[in-house]
Amino acid sequence: MQRTLPVAGMLFLLTGCPGPADRAVPRILATVVVKDNGICPLSPMQAGEQITALQLYSDAGDKLIKLLNDAPVYVPQGECLPTFGYAFLPGKKFVVAYDVAVLEQPVSHVIIAGFSVSSDSTLL
Repeated sequence: MQRTLPVAGMLFLLTGCPGPADRAVPRILATVVVKDNGICPLSPMQAGEQITALQLYSDAGDKLIKLLNDAPVYVPQGECLPTFGYAFLPGKKFVVAYDVAVLEQPVSHVIIAGFSVSSDSTLL
């Protein structure tokens, strides 16, 4: 009995306490299209929401992290979310995530999209 108690205690410390404060940030999927020969993640944003950060990663280890706390961005639904000039190279996979805050509310969510770029030179 004494041996199981320390193991159970260690497991509890590693996993944390379940409860109302342990909430995962909701994720909303975005559709990605090619528009004007560029990558365009389409905005699912609602009125009162603002992008506060962008995280963009490729399977090659490239990344772009941009904080927009001083100048948050609103993009109307169906318009292209900003990629800040990132060069999406063919033959790679990408994940882009936008941190979104809701004005005057202590809630947030993430807009996320995963996609790959074809090596077809006519797309980019």
